[in-house]
Amino acid sequence: MPVQICMGGEHGEPKSVVRAAIEHKKRAAHSPQDRWTEYDQVWCVIDVEAPTPHSSLSDALRLAERHGIEVALTNPCFELWILLHFTEVSGYQTSDAAQRALERLGSCGCSTSRKHLNYESLRAGHVCAEERARALRERSSNGQADNPWTDVDRLVRLLRKARHTST
Repeated sequence: MPVQICMGGEHGEPKSVVRAAIEHKKRAAHSPQDRWTEYDQVWCVIDVEAPTPHSSLSDALRLAERHGIEVALTNPCFELWILLHFTEVSGYQTSDAAQRALERLGSCGCSTSRKHLNYESLRAGHVCAEERARALRERSSNGQADNPWTDVDRLVRLLRKARHTST
């Protein structure tokens, strides 16, 4: 099963990200770049952002659900998922604090001034990151409203499975 990853041009505000994904999903069957083929799944990766969540987050999640768009969500930010490859994270995090903690680790090339990631540095911690993400969800009483929380591992698991079944 071939996997196509398309980094959308939209980023930042969740509702714009979801709208762009909906349009891309609709366009795929009519697009030579997509081989005139509908997608089995379309995902958006969205941060809640803390301390002040995106004002459009709830609307974006409802819109995604109505249109069959999957969402990999992290509270407070994607950097939490990366941190989980190296360490437990159990207390409330702001987006800035999570980004600074990742930079302090110095293990994966991330810095607060430059969004760059050395994937090889994550490989050894992937199983731990999945277990830690699952544990955060199991402890959660309010789902993604809890901080810290992530389900990015669901998307990563699908991508890894597709990679291993297509080779």
